[in-house]
Amino acid sequence: MIDKLKYILYFIVLLLVQTLILDQICVSVYVNAFVYILFIMMLPIETNKYLVLLLGLLMGLCVDLFGSTMGLHASAGLLVAFVRTFALDLYSPHDGYESNKQLNVRNYGYYWFFRYAITLILIHHLWIFFLESFSFANILFTLAKVGLSSLTSLAVIMLFHLLLMSRK
Repeated sequence: MIDKLKYILYFIVLLLVQTLILDQICVSVYVNAFVYILFIMMLPIETNKYLVLLLGLLMGLCVDLFGSTMGLHASAGLLVAFVRTFALDLYSPHDGYESNKQLNVRNYGYYWFFRYAITLILIHHLWIFFLESFSFANILFTLAKVGLSSLTSLAVIMLFHLLLMSRK
């Protein structure tokens, strides 16, 4: 029960940080930080895959609701939730995942978390920015946005991940 409350709190905090803080900051046209996907990334390994898809869709819909982006983040959240299973399989430790361990740096190390996070972040950002531009005409501009925003998102996600871990 306490774990469920913890993840509900993560959902609310990450949603509020995304919509009330990060979406209001305009550093450059090339940089957008998306921290809300950390919620999908941190869900327990034993979470039902259909529930992960539903939660990814719900988180994206909530971001869309606050940002008036008409389904852009809902589709990206759903895509990240779908790809999460494959990323977990791709980066699975030799002895596999333990069901009672959380998916975090403390349990699997920085290298594992970095590869896992950057995979999901790049897929999310490629989807968001190519769907946003809906064209390959400005492909270099879009790829620059993907690259810079991915680095920014990774830095913010690592910061929040470490902050959330230190609260335990």
